[in-house]
Amino acid sequence: MFICYEGIAGGGKTTQAKMLADYLSKVKKREVFVNAVYEGTRRKLVSDFMNESGIKSDQNAVMFLFQALHAIQYQEVRQALDLGKTVIADRWRHSFFAHHLYQNTFDGNEKLMQELDILAYRTLEPDILFLIDIPAEVAYDRYIQRESDAGDNGLEVMSLEYFTSVTKYYKQLAEDKDYQIVDGTADPEAVFQEIKKVIDKEL
Repeated sequence: MFICYEGIAGGGKTTQAKMLADYLSKVKKREVFVNAVYEGTRRKLVSDFMNESGIKSDQNAVMFLFQALHAIQYQEVRQALDLGKTVIADRWRHSFFAHHLYQNTFDGNEKLMQELDILAYRTLEPDILFLIDIPAEVAYDRYIQRESDAGDNGLEVMSLEYFTSVTKYYKQLAEDKDYQIVDGTADPEAVFQEIKKVIDKEL
């Protein structure tokens, strides 16, 4: 089974992915693989590379770097699924669209975006998609604190306007793609209980 969390930064995706992995491995006795593009050790490596290589100032260069990471994410997830593992992804393909449509990276050329997306993710889609829904202002405050704590001078800090735009994108996407929408304003345990109800129906 392939499970994915989507939503804006600061929504609690990483926390919920860890809680679900713990539940599935300990209670459901599943072999679990948790995957993220820009977390933990990978975040530090990518941040260091962007800062030291000089590509950080070029939006297209950063985009290609992250598409390379997305292609690696696909390979890791595909391999885990082929081994019979339950996969939990901290974001999948739609973060690419949410970000670059706002940035107008491709002058609104969605066909080109779709072609680049297919190169990275092929046609692999999660079995269950969760959107952790949270007000842009709340997520933004969490995000600023997180970036301050990280202190690695990674990606450029995004604005509240960006968060508001991406929030609208994800809400519309969730309606179109039949996401499981979870209220992310509750405490993490309460959020997890809502997620657990969905997972228990499927397992």
